[in-house]
Amino acid sequence: SSPAPSSARPTAAASASEPVHGNPDPEPQGTASPTGAEDPAAPASETPAACRVRYRVVNEWTDGFQATVTVTTGRPLDAWRVAWSFRDGQRVGQMWDAEVAQDGSRVTATAADYNSSVAAGGTFAFGFVAARGGTNSAPAAFSLNGRACTIA
Repeated sequence: SSPAPSSARPTAAASASEPVHGNPDPEPQGTASPTGAEDPAAPASETPAACRVRYRVVNEWTDGFQATVTVTTGRPLDAWRVAWSFRDGQRVGQMWDAEVAQDGSRVTATAADYNSSVAAGGTFAFGFVAARGGTNSAPAAFSLNGRACTIA
């Protein structure tokens, strides 16, 4: 009778090592609570966002700008793809630490071979230079591998 409870505890410990579902383990989920605190800013989803994005214009000139995108993910990744849409016709000319594809206003940054793996709670970043017209509004939304992100 006493071996059954002790074998139940290792089972709970085994589930704690799985990052996919940790309902009985509130401590690992505490890492996601800052994202949960920002969840009201993302009313489109009921589950916590897949990531948090910080978009920052580093430098700006008459017809162009340089920006960085820093992404924090709640899940481990073997590959990543970040997508967003520009609102003012901006066109990416060059990107580093990711491969770029742009179709109209829609931009997709895909991991380079050397930075495609990211640990849960990890951060990755990439940057770019782009052409712009008179206005240079920041993107209103980002996604990571097709899942909505919150904007920091």
